[in-house]
Amino acid sequence: MTSPPSRRQFLKSVGLATSASGLGRVALAQEKSQPQKAAKDSGTQPQKFLCELMICDYVQFKLSRVDTHGKVIWEHRPQGKVWDFVLTDDNKLIYPIITDKQEVRCIDLEKNVKWSWPYASEFKEIINITGHQSQLIVSGQQPSEAILMDLDGTIRKRLPIPARYKHHHGQLGNVYAIGNEHYLAQLWGEGTALEVDGNGNEVWRYQVPKSGNGRYPAGTIQDLLRLDNGNTLLACGTQTRLLEVDRSGKIVWEFTGNDHPELNFTNACNLQKLREGCVLVTNFLRGNSGRGAHAFRLTKDKQVDWTFTDHTNFTAASQVWAIEPGKELVGSRVNDYKGNAAK
Repeated sequence: MTSPPSRRQFLKSVGLATSASGLGRVALAQEKSQPQKAAKDSGTQPQKFLCELMICDYVQFKLSRVDTHGKVIWEHRPQGKVWDFVLTDDNKLIYPIITDKQEVRCIDLEKNVKWSWPYASEFKEIINITGHQSQLIVSGQQPSEAILMDLDGTIRKRLPIPARYKHHHGQLGNVYAIGNEHYLAQLWGEGTALEVDGNGNEVWRYQVPKSGNGRYPAGTIQDLLRLDNGNTLLACGTQTRLLEVDRSGKIVWEFTGNDHPELNFTNACNLQKLREGCVLVTNFLRGNSGRGAHAFRLTKDKQVDWTFTDHTNFTAASQVWAIEPGKELVGSRVNDYKGNAAK
């Protein structure tokens, strides 16, 4: 993905000891030599992931950090609904939160509030946030604007986004900087991917086609990524599929999970680009919790090679985020990752 320089790229390792990557390499070596049957017979023994995870549970409204063994090592339950977050390279969490003040909040890992921006006087709602290098992109709804903000909360620019959805909830989702002062926006209510220039003028628009008998178009896009080949990968929300489309609007690849019933692919949600073309996909299990994977990884060949499952500690994750060791996650072949019950 020419990777939308986004939170999905500017996020780096957060407090990982150098030994963590070493442990990952050892686990990888063991895994490659381990017969498939032995892996299946390992019972409840969790397989190591090569990096830690930060997870937002939208049902329990909590943010959690999970180590490479599947243990929850940090947890925060803010007093309000939280859906999305950005994790910075200096151990700060920045997230929109629905409270009586309606705010975007920044905390450190000691849970101290470093700054807060109450936005109720300017926007009806904000639920999405992304990161680009040393800048945040906060998605305002009514009015539909991308707010470019420094990591200290200073607003640098307001970019109008030509969204057509009338209701504030779902008017504008994630917005990513994709280079050349162009931005790629998720229009949840319209089921649409939209590219605009630095003045907010429409450059490219694609609406996800109807599929199945579910509600349409609202809810049919939850996230998107611009790929290295110029195509766009779409997480099609309640349609429970991923689509790769080219500039002409042709669907060049589709993933529905039909060949992977163990995923219980319920809602295609957050996307994160990993090294060597891998993509981490969050499977939002709201209303379908207790079975299936909270997240899975696709290789550059679009094969599922890793899943994250922990129904003891998590109900429905709206974002499962890999905290990459060094600059990027080491690409590997990993079968399955089961979170353990320890807290």
